[in-house]
Amino acid sequence: VEKEALLKLYEATNGNQWTVKWDLTKPVNTWHGVVVQEEKVVEINLAGNNLVGVLPAVLVELTSLQVLDLHKNQITGGIPLGIGDLKKLRILKLSFNKLSGSIPESVCGLKNLQKIELFMNRLSGNLPEQVGNLKRLEVFSVYNNELIGQIPSSLYALKSLKILLLNSNRFTGGLSSEVGNLTALENLSLFDNMLVGEVPLTIEKMNNLKEMNISYNRFEGL
Repeated sequence: VEKEALLKLYEATNGNQWTVKWDLTKPVNTWHGVVVQEEKVVEINLAGNNLVGVLPAVLVELTSLQVLDLHKNQITGGIPLGIGDLKKLRILKLSFNKLSGSIPESVCGLKNLQKIELFMNRLSGNLPEQVGNLKRLEVFSVYNNELIGQIPSSLYALKSLKILLLNSNRFTGGLSSEVGNLTALENLSLFDNMLVGEVPLTIEKMNNLKEMNISYNRFEGL
């Protein structure tokens, strides 16, 4: 089943034009970017490998997958709606592609997720309301997309979050005083959005903050 899922990925992303191709006559554990443990695929790293096409829905059958890194390719279409079935996923990197549509709500069921990088795509719609369920999340990077709406209140409950990059989207509304709960945060980037209201004084509680950019918004007050 897992080999079939990989073959579908190969076909759907024009595998015969990849920079480093798979030799389909050899065992799966010899294929470029694929890590197999105990007969299960646990990692796919095909960053910068000229994948052109869409992500097949069957990808979610790789239920032991911990790392999916497809950064810097030319993948179009949407993120598979069933991505929440990849319960062991720790790292999801789909950045620097041409993905469109919204971020599936099922992502919020990935309790082991530590890193989400979806920046430099054409994603639209709101951030999933239940993003706060990702208690282990350390990196949330969705900059340079077409995301809209308010920052979900549940996001402020992510105590492990170290990097939050929401810049260059179309977020509206205010920045909640609950942002002060993000005490592990080291980098906060909100610039180039349409955020309004005052900048909460609770930012003073964020003792680990090293970098913050909130320019190009509509903040006012003190």
